[in-house]
Amino acid sequence: MNAKYRHTQYGTLVSLVFLITGILIAVVAQRILVEDRAPSAILMIGLYLFGLLMFYSFTIEIFEEKLKFWFGIGIIQKTIALNEIQSTKEIYNPWYYFGGIKLIPGGWYYAIAPGTAVEIELRDGRIIQLGTNQPKHLNQAIETVRRGPNPASAGGR
Repeated sequence: MNAKYRHTQYGTLVSLVFLITGILIAVVAQRILVEDRAPSAILMIGLYLFGLLMFYSFTIEIFEEKLKFWFGIGIIQKTIALNEIQSTKEIYNPWYYFGGIKLIPGGWYYAIAPGTAVEIELRDGRIIQLGTNQPKHLNQAIETVRRGPNPASAGGR
Protein backbone atom coordinates (compact mmCIF):
# COMPACT_ATOMS: atom_id res chain seq x y z
CA MET A 1 0.00 0.00 0.00
CA ASN A 2 1.58 3.28 -1.14
CA ALA A 3 1.17 6.40 0.93
CA LYS A 4 -0.58 9.32 -0.78
CA TYR A 5 1.09 11.69 1.71
CA ARG A 6 3.92 11.22 4.18
CA HIS A 7 5.74 13.83 6.21
CA THR A 8 8.06 13.55 9.19
CA GLN A 9 8.71 16.63 11.30
CA TYR A 10 11.63 16.88 13.71
CA GLY A 11 11.22 19.21 16.66
CA THR A 12 13.98 21.78 17.15
CA LEU A 13 12.84 22.64 20.66
CA VAL A 14 12.43 18.97 21.58
CA SER A 15 15.93 18.24 20.25
CA LEU A 16 17.38 21.09 22.30
CA VAL A 17 15.63 19.87 25.45
CA PHE A 18 16.88 16.32 24.84
CA LEU A 19 20.43 17.60 24.25
CA ILE A 20 20.50 19.60 27.48
CA THR A 21 18.87 16.75 29.39
CA GLY A 22 21.35 14.28 27.90
CA ILE A 23 24.30 16.39 29.06
CA LEU A 24 22.87 16.61 32.58
CA ILE A 25 22.16 12.87 32.65
CA ALA A 26 25.71 12.10 31.49
CA VAL A 27 27.16 14.22 34.32
CA VAL A 28 24.89 12.64 36.93
CA ALA A 29 25.51 9.12 35.55
CA GLN A 30 29.25 9.65 35.79
CA ARG A 31 28.94 10.63 39.46
CA ILE A 32 26.67 7.67 40.15
CA LEU A 33 29.19 5.31 38.51
CA VAL A 34 31.97 6.72 40.69
CA GLU A 35 29.84 5.81 43.70
CA ASP A 36 29.69 2.25 42.34
CA ARG A 37 25.92 2.32 41.62
CA ALA A 38 25.98 1.10 38.02
CA PRO A 39 22.38 -0.26 37.92
CA SER A 40 21.02 3.21 38.77
CA ALA A 41 23.15 4.86 36.08
CA ILE A 42 22.12 2.25 33.49
CA LEU A 43 18.43 2.68 34.35
CA MET A 44 18.67 6.48 34.11
CA ILE A 45 20.47 6.37 30.74
CA GLY A 46 18.05 3.70 29.48
CA LEU A 47 14.99 5.80 30.36
CA TYR A 48 16.55 8.82 28.68
CA LEU A 49 17.28 6.89 25.47
CA PHE A 50 13.77 5.41 25.50
CA GLY A 51 12.26 8.91 25.77
CA LEU A 52 14.50 10.12 22.96
CA LEU A 53 13.42 7.28 20.67
CA MET A 54 9.77 7.85 21.55
CA PHE A 55 9.60 11.58 20.82
CA TYR A 56 12.34 12.67 18.40
CA SER A 57 9.88 13.09 15.51
CA PHE A 58 6.23 13.13 14.46
CA THR A 59 5.15 11.39 11.24
CA ILE A 60 1.82 11.64 9.42
CA GLU A 61 0.85 9.30 6.58
CA ILE A 62 -2.28 9.16 4.45
CA PHE A 63 -3.29 6.07 2.52
CA GLU A 64 -6.38 5.46 0.38
CA GLU A 65 -8.65 4.73 3.36
CA LYS A 66 -6.80 5.85 6.49
CA LEU A 67 -4.76 8.53 8.16
CA LYS A 68 -2.01 7.30 10.46
CA PHE A 69 0.32 9.27 12.73
CA TRP A 70 3.00 8.41 15.25
CA PHE A 71 5.81 9.76 17.37
CA GLY A 72 9.41 8.57 17.07
CA ILE A 73 9.77 4.82 16.53
CA GLY A 74 6.00 4.33 16.50
CA ILE A 75 5.13 2.90 19.90
CA ILE A 76 2.63 5.75 20.28
CA GLN A 77 0.52 5.76 17.12
CA LYS A 78 -3.06 6.23 16.00
CA THR A 79 -5.01 5.41 12.85
CA ILE A 80 -8.21 7.09 11.70
CA ALA A 81 -10.40 5.84 8.86
CA LEU A 82 -10.83 8.68 6.36
CA ASN A 83 -14.58 8.04 6.23
CA GLU A 84 -14.74 9.03 9.94
CA ILE A 85 -13.62 12.57 9.05
CA GLN A 86 -16.35 15.20 8.88
CA SER A 87 -14.17 18.23 8.07
CA THR A 88 -10.65 19.65 8.29
CA LYS A 89 -9.19 23.11 8.64
CA GLU A 90 -5.82 24.73 9.13
CA ILE A 91 -5.29 26.34 12.53
CA TYR A 92 -2.60 27.98 14.61
CA ASN A 93 -2.18 26.91 18.22
CA PRO A 94 -0.70 29.18 20.89
CA TRP A 95 2.93 28.74 21.96
CA TYR A 96 1.94 27.23 25.31
CA TYR A 97 0.52 24.12 23.61
CA PHE A 98 4.18 23.10 23.07
CA GLY A 99 4.47 19.60 21.61
CA GLY A 100 3.41 16.16 22.74
CA ILE A 101 -0.01 14.68 23.38
CA LYS A 102 -2.55 16.87 25.15
CA LEU A 103 -6.21 16.82 25.99
CA ILE A 104 -7.77 19.97 24.51
CA PRO A 105 -11.37 21.21 24.48
CA GLY A 106 -13.28 18.70 22.36
CA GLY A 107 -10.49 16.24 21.71
CA TRP A 108 -6.75 15.65 21.48
CA TYR A 109 -3.69 17.51 20.23
CA TYR A 110 -0.65 15.65 18.82
CA ALA A 111 2.47 17.57 17.77
CA ILE A 112 6.24 17.74 17.95
CA ALA A 113 6.22 21.55 18.12
CA PRO A 114 3.75 24.38 18.78
CA GLY A 115 2.23 26.45 16.00
CA THR A 116 0.46 25.37 12.84
CA ALA A 117 -1.80 22.33 12.79
CA VAL A 118 -4.68 20.74 10.96
CA GLU A 119 -7.84 20.33 13.00
CA ILE A 120 -9.84 17.25 12.07
CA GLU A 121 -13.47 17.05 13.16
CA LEU A 122 -14.70 13.49 13.25
CA ARG A 123 -18.29 12.47 12.47
CA ASP A 124 -18.92 11.79 16.18
CA GLY A 125 -17.96 15.39 17.03
CA ARG A 126 -14.52 14.69 18.49
CA ILE A 127 -11.59 16.87 17.47
CA ILE A 128 -8.05 15.79 16.64
CA GLN A 129 -5.38 18.39 15.98
CA LEU A 130 -2.22 17.29 14.20
CA GLY A 131 0.66 19.71 14.52
CA THR A 132 2.62 20.12 11.30
CA ASN A 133 4.93 22.54 9.56
CA GLN A 134 3.02 21.71 6.33
CA PRO A 135 -0.61 22.52 7.20
CA LYS A 136 -1.68 23.38 3.64
CA HIS A 137 -0.19 20.20 2.17
CA LEU A 138 -1.65 17.98 4.90
CA ASN A 139 -5.11 19.55 4.69
CA GLN A 140 -5.10 19.29 0.89
CA ALA A 141 -3.90 15.66 0.99
CA ILE A 142 -6.66 14.64 3.42
CA GLU A 143 -9.35 16.35 1.36
CA THR A 144 -8.00 14.98 -1.96
CA VAL A 145 -7.92 11.38 -0.73
CA ARG A 146 -11.34 11.73 0.95
CA ARG A 147 -12.91 12.94 -2.31
CA GLY A 148 -11.34 10.07 -4.25
CA PRO A 149 -10.25 10.12 -7.87
CA ASN A 150 -11.75 12.83 -10.04
CA PRO A 151 -13.80 11.11 -12.80
CA ALA A 152 -13.27 14.07 -15.18
CA SER A 153 -9.49 13.66 -15.05
CA ALA A 154 -9.60 9.85 -15.22
CA GLY A 155 -10.88 9.76 -18.80
CA GLY A 156 -9.11 10.53 -22.07
CA ARG A 157 -8.91 13.83 -23.91
